[in-house]
Amino acid sequence: MIELFSFWLMSIVEDDPIPYEISSICFCYTKNGDTKTLFMGGCEFEPKPNYQFDYFPLEAQFFDCTELKKIPLAHYDEIVCDLIDEGFSSDYIKSQYYGKRIYYGEYNTNLKYLFTVLN
Repeated sequence: MIELFSFWLMSIVEDDPIPYEISSICFCYTKNGDTKTLFMGGCEFEPKPNYQFDYFPLEAQFFDCTELKKIPLAHYDEIVCDLIDEGFSSDYIKSQYYGKRIYYGEYNTNLKYLFTVLN
């Protein structure tokens, strides 16, 4: 799952590089019954509730991972936070997302700050 996530992160910036003005990268989910859907977007400033993404490329709008869909909701947040942390271990990904603040949470709520991407 980590390899797929890393590939997803690389493919997003390959097709649509992150503009300099984007300081925050948000990994968000939406709920539909017992399923959560993960996606990514970026903001110029720290995300607040009801924020709109300033950077939301097509590739980032859905992380398609069958394994992630099978994770029980009780463990979803913990596993996704670990996945995000591990996904940023590659030097290439760090260079593409350098200086960006990483957030995670449910879309249009207060997101949790995770870390800033550094070398």
